[in-house]
Amino acid sequence: MIVDAIPPQAWIALPLAVSALAPAAYVWRYFTHGLTPRDITLPPEDVSWKSGRHLLFCLASLTGLLAIGGFAFTEWAEDFARSEWLAPALLGAVGSYALGTVVPGWRNGEIGPLIRGSSRSYSRAEQPRRYWASLIWNGAIGLALTVGSLGIVYGNTKPACDYNGDEEELFEAVATCNAMLADHDLDVEKRADLLGDRGRVHHRLGNNHLALLDYSKAIELEPGDSYALFNRALIHRELRDLPNAIEDLDASLAMRPENDRAYLERGLANLDLGRLEEAVEDFTLLHNRVPDHPYALANRGLAYAWMDDELNAQDDFDRVGKNQPGWVVVLHGKAVLARNRQKHRESIDYLSQALEIDPDDYFALRLRADAYWEIGENDLARDDDDRSIALEAGN
Repeated sequence: MIVDAIPPQAWIALPLAVSALAPAAYVWRYFTHGLTPRDITLPPEDVSWKSGRHLLFCLASLTGLLAIGGFAFTEWAEDFARSEWLAPALLGAVGSYALGTVVPGWRNGEIGPLIRGSSRSYSRAEQPRRYWASLIWNGAIGLALTVGSLGIVYGNTKPACDYNGDEEELFEAVATCNAMLADHDLDVEKRADLLGDRGRVHHRLGNNHLALLDYSKAIELEPGDSYALFNRALIHRELRDLPNAIEDLDASLAMRPENDRAYLERGLANLDLGRLEEAVEDFTLLHNRVPDHPYALANRGLAYAWMDDELNAQDDFDRVGKNQPGWVVVLHGKAVLARNRQKHRESIDYLSQALEIDPDDYFALRLRADAYWEIGENDLARDDDDRSIALEAGN
């Protein structure tokens, strides 16, 4: 649909532009008034509408609207907009402001209506109908927005089928998901969404098999759910079902090719399967989409290392900084290159550095055990083998 193609910033800019019309018109009228010569034979012009205070208010409003519009186009805007407290905070602020005009308006006998194109206020004595209409208008807007804000806050704080939170909250979320899914009147889309949410909760709790069941049921209901396919692929990969992981990632990317992480996950699955050329292709796709992506470069370098392509491997490794994410993968790749040249002690040194960063690095333990066996240090080799077996059993 055409509407879906419109960026969210456009929907933000539209109400901001509408909100800016009245203050912009006042500022324009204020500064342009009197620039055109006027017939002195005419009666004196009424300029009671001119107000320095209202001018400052309009300028401040325009500055605020411009700042909000500029922020909407920054890289932080999307994360900020996802905050569950943003909407109630904005509604509550506007509602409080609207209600705050009612009491002074009642006491002073004068009030200006909100959302208007005029700077004038209405007097109870001189313009009673407009005064009472403005008072009721401001009160109704303020009450509606304040109640709406409180309603959203209540919705955010009551139990939900939500995959965020600590372990206790996650168990509560599972119970909430179960209760919501017990509703037989749910439509297909809502049920699929809830199954996907419960799948993410199970995944967070480490219940991968239950998560897999939920994602599979969600996909049965909504075969075109790229998010459920991607999340199921992550479970397949953790369970070492790599062919099915790749199949789900292929389907997810066909529907949502902008999902950068899917290229990384598919590349890692291909790498684990020994499909090195396919892995290089995936990591290259990710690198082309996100230049110098550290995980793309480090893992592509590792794939090149397994292919014994030292020149391309080293080129990728040199572009990943020591303090960047993916450095451990670089150490793995350098160890593989040393292993290819039968430099087992050099390989052990790289793998030991990786284990200093992550003592539970299964890949480093397995590869270092092999290197120890090669140089005859059997006790150290057995220690690494035992540690890697314990890690595998724990997973």
